[in-house]
Amino acid sequence: MKIKKIIIILVLAIPLTAGIIFTGYRSSANKLNAAQTNNLLTDRELNSKLNVANITTGKLLNAEEWTTFKNESELKIRNHEIRIVELKSEIKNLGELSGALYKKKVAYLEQQNKFLKARLESYEKGPSNWESFRNGFNNDMDAIGKALKDFKFDNKE
Repeated sequence: MKIKKIIIILVLAIPLTAGIIFTGYRSSANKLNAAQTNNLLTDRELNSKLNVANITTGKLLNAEEWTTFKNESELKIRNHEIRIVELKSEIKNLGELSGALYKKKVAYLEQQNKFLKARLESYEKGPSNWESFRNGFNNDMDAIGKALKDFKFDNKE
């Protein structure tokens, strides 16, 4: 009778203890990602997390700065998308040989623009070094903008 009680206690206690231990081993980054996925974080909490993550860089990222940067970047990305659509329609008027070359160039610029959009979204979900991100992102954004602006058709058939 005493052995049965011990076995029952062990059968109940071992899974319970294991469950408690394993749920406590989620990293803070995983907890932040899980909370964002479930829409549990408010803007204030997200901005607090951004500030904590950027303390080590010596510069805090505040909510207003992030919102401004994000909105400006999204606007530039949308403008790039509009220019890409315009270029695609212009390419349709070209001959096959020239059109194929320009299609590849435009497809590459479109891919880079989508990559920037994804980088912007991923930074919001998992903050890292703000200064490094902002400088690299702006350089890449400017490069795509310049390439789209300077895009010329050499010869129309």
